[in-house]
Amino acid sequence: MQKKGIDNGGIYYPSSMMFHGSLKNIMGTRFDLLIIDQDRLKCQEAWNYINSELQRLDQLFNRFDSASETSKINREAIHAPVYPDREMWSILRSCQMYYEHTMGLFDITLNNFSKVLLNEKECTVFFLKKDISLDFGGYAKGYALLKIKGIIHKTGVKDCFVDFGNSSIMGIGHHPYGDAWKVSFENPYNQDVVLDEISLKDMALSISGNTPSYTGHIVRPGSMKPVNEHKAIAVMLENPLDAEVLSTVFMIATNEEKKRISESFKIQYIAEYNL
Repeated sequence: MQKKGIDNGGIYYPSSMMFHGSLKNIMGTRFDLLIIDQDRLKCQEAWNYINSELQRLDQLFNRFDSASETSKINREAIHAPVYPDREMWSILRSCQMYYEHTMGLFDITLNNFSKVLLNEKECTVFFLKKDISLDFGGYAKGYALLKIKGIIHKTGVKDCFVDFGNSSIMGIGHHPYGDAWKVSFENPYNQDVVLDEISLKDMALSISGNTPSYTGHIVRPGSMKPVNEHKAIAVMLENPLDAEVLSTVFMIATNEEKKRISESFKIQYIAEYNL
């Protein structure tokens, strides 16, 4: 198949009008983008915007980078109120909303988000407890997909597939040979077993769970009790950020909590798998 290079990790295939962009290490994982039925210039425009945005967000959310906004807040907010930039303030308000609508189960502090004081009048953030810090691990990829969705629509791309580490996925429009993008979900403990096949059309899918090499990373806020069971949760919604948040929340929620939390969101599909 004839191919033509595009800067920053992208390849365009003129014979099929298909573009594949890939970043091997962004936000701690791999990112892949597939665009179909668009000319090379439109693909390049979309990819350049997306690549630049991902690099920016990677730096914004990186708590290990001393120059990042997240690191600055973690370092200074226990001593005095911090004035975050406009975007980070909006993100923190968003996290507060998710904390409230998930009965405190979505908590970027993994401790007690109620001890993060957001002063609405001054637009400042202050920690009321010494051992508080922010970790956007269960939020950042969903936020990035929401931004990418906006770029996709702005650049006029109609049909594309976005895969963030095989766990945060978005299908816009349709597959070249079907009405939707189909995603197969394999059992990480037995990859010969396909647990589910999910169709995405203008929808986002988030999958959270344990694997043989990565277990106990999802914990219940407050008690810090890890989820060690061999299980996974798949959640599909139109909003990729909602999907990202809820797939993690439902890993630790009781059945009654799941029922109550679901009332606040437009969930299209949810499944729990015992692995």
